[in-house]
Amino acid sequence: MIHRIGTSTYLADSCTFICGADEVKLTPREAALFAFLLAHKNEIVTRESILDEIWGKSDYFAGRSMDVYIYRLRKHLEQDKAIKLHSIRSLGFRLEG
Repeated sequence: MIHRIGTSTYLADSCTFICGADEVKLTPREAALFAFLLAHKNEIVTRESILDEIWGKSDYFAGRSMDVYIYRLRKHLEQDKAIKLHSIRSLGFRLEG
């Protein structure tokens, strides 16, 4: 499946994010997180819903792991200035693009 976001393309079948001439192959966890955020684009997604859906639990260690994956995903997405992954304090995240 092909998703267009911002000026980029995400190829879900190969977990590849394409921005201009750059291609980034996402890890399975990054791809699952990105797909979940894409499914809820422009909506606030709670930390708990992400943890339950992707990690299957919402304890402290899973939350810290998610923070690392959010950071890594932001690094990939920052190539496209039209895409924003906002942290919504005390709630969760919102993907815009």
